[in-house]
Amino acid sequence: MPVQAVSRRWLALAAAAMLTAGRDLPAQSEPSWTFEQNGPTYVYTLRLASGLPADVLLDVLFDPRHVAVFSKSAGRLVVLKEDGPVNEVRFDTRRLIFRCSTTFRRTLDREARTIDIEMIGFKAGWGKLAPHARSSRARYTVTDHGTYREVVYRQDVETDKPVSGYSLRVLRKSMGEFARDLEHYLQRPDLVRESGEAPGVGGAGKRLRGLRLRGVHGIDRDTAAPLLAAPR
Repeated sequence: MPVQAVSRRWLALAAAAMLTAGRDLPAQSEPSWTFEQNGPTYVYTLRLASGLPADVLLDVLFDPRHVAVFSKSAGRLVVLKEDGPVNEVRFDTRRLIFRCSTTFRRTLDREARTIDIEMIGFKAGWGKLAPHARSSRARYTVTDHGTYREVVYRQDVETDKPVSGYSLRVLRKSMGEFARDLEHYLQRPDLVRESGEAPGVGGAGKRLRGLRLRGVHGIDRDTAAPLLAAPR
C-alpha cells in the first residue's frame, strides 16, 4: 500500500529530529541498568535517553506490537485483551527444560507519562528446580528534559526463594538483552506517527496517533518471560 504524503513528511521530520536530538543527548546515553537483590526480592532499574517525543515513546512502550519486538528476550507474546489504556498480555518462555507463562496487566497514564505493569498470573513447569515469582510490579516513566527524553523502567519482584545459580545467570543475561534491545528499537527511524484530533478537544487539541509500523510482524492474539518475570 503506498505511503501517504503526510506519513512521508512525518518520517523525514522524525529522522531529522532524531539526528539533531542525538547531538544534545547526555554524554552517557548508553542504557544503564542495575540489579539489586535482597533475599527473595530484587529490583531491576533501567535508564536510557531518546530523541523521540514523549507521546511516541509512551505508545511504543505500551503497544503490544512493539513490546513483542523489543521484549523478545521475554519469550513469545500473546495479546489477551486490549481496552483503551489497559491491555493484558502473556509471555510464554522456554529455556532448555524450563518453561513458564507470565500474564501482565499494563496500564497507560498519558498525563502522568507512566505505564504501570502488574503480574496477574504466573505458571511454571519446573517444580522446585528454580524459584517461582510471587509478585511483580513495574513502571515506565518518561521525563521530558527539553533536548531529550529520559525513560526509566523499574521492576520490583518477589520470589518464593532467592534467585541464585543458573536462574540468576539467566535472569541477568535477560536483563542485559532487554536493555540493549529496547535502546536499539527506540532508534528505529520508522517509528512514525500521523497527526489526528483527539475526540472532544477541537482543533487545538490535536495529538499524534495511528503509529505506522514497518518490518514488525503480527503477534498472536486471542489465544488462550524471561524466567522469573524479567523485564518486559
